[in-house]
Amino acid sequence: MKPTRPGLLLALGFLAAVGAWSGLQVWVAGGHAEPDLMWRTTFTIGLLVLAVLGVGWPVKQWVDGDKSRRIDALRAARTAALAKAASVAGALLVGVFLGWGVHYLPTLHIAARRSEAWVAVGDVVVSALLLVAGLVVERWCRVPPEDDDETGVRASGGGRA
Repeated sequence: MKPTRPGLLLALGFLAAVGAWSGLQVWVAGGHAEPDLMWRTTFTIGLLVLAVLGVGWPVKQWVDGDKSRRIDALRAARTAALAKAASVAGALLVGVFLGWGVHYLPTLHIAARRSEAWVAVGDVVVSALLLVAGLVVERWCRVPPEDDDETGVRASGGGRA
């Protein structure tokens, strides 16, 4: 598996922000009420951040040399895939909630809108944490290549768990 490219995450976040903002414009122009943002979403994304870090920590310990507990290669690969998915989801969610936040900017003088904007800010922050947690755990899953002691040539199978 190749490392996640930051440019891809930026592009996904930008596209999600534009899509969310323009989608809300069309929705509201059609006479519909805006969907409510809830702190429950912020809390749930925060739990996802903790879950990604929790799943990745044993792999990090094993890669760092703590071999007291065996880590299955398939588990490490699944953890790396989860980390990649978390960074992509985090980028998309940051974009979506940024788009919502931009939608609320012109009406921040209204208390209810200010309240919604604060929820959007909280969602952007925890979504960014999810993105970062995904990148960090993906880095934790890197297994350094093994060197052959006699020839100095790297053994096959290195790179990523």
